[in-house]
Amino acid sequence: MPFMATNVSSGEQATGIKWGALVLLGLLAVIFGLLVVLFPGLSATVLVELIGILIIVFSFSALILAALSPGGWTGSALLAVLAVIGFFFGIATVISPVIMGQVIIVIAGIALFLGGLTGLVLAIGEPHMVHRGLFALQGILAIILGLLISLVPVVGVALMVIVVGAILVIYGIVGIALGYSIRALSKA
Repeated sequence: MPFMATNVSSGEQATGIKWGALVLLGLLAVIFGLLVVLFPGLSATVLVELIGILIIVFSFSALILAALSPGGWTGSALLAVLAVIGFFFGIATVISPVIMGQVIIVIAGIALFLGGLTGLVLAIGEPHMVHRGLFALQGILAIILGLLISLVPVVGVALMVIVVGAILVIYGIVGIALGYSIRALSKA
């Protein structure tokens, strides 16, 4: 029985720590979200550099995977080539985030355009499809947004920064509310 008593008190301590941690993380997320929205140029540059670092890490992982694959280098030559290309793309992104950010945004705009075109064709070509209207609406919106982002990359960067900032603020507000809800439950 002493073990159970210890377990209960540590559970109460864990609950106390959890609500405080959630509130703290929520406050930090709200602060960072507001900073992202208030300083969009700096935020976009940092975000693109982080994407470049992520590309480098993934490329390095793909290169290791190609080397350790059962077929060796010959069995995974395409993966190794793509890893090397990705590695140089990642380095270029870290070195010149403004230019590579525009390239990444244009590629994202093209992908959005093609995805929207596919959704629209699917909605038009499949008469028995459920929710055809929603697919068509999604396709039209994605085509418009893809063209806008591809033709005016600055708009794409601004949208990316606003979306990231808004997500952080919403996440922070939910975290704060959840933290205080856990606190109220632990007191009851």
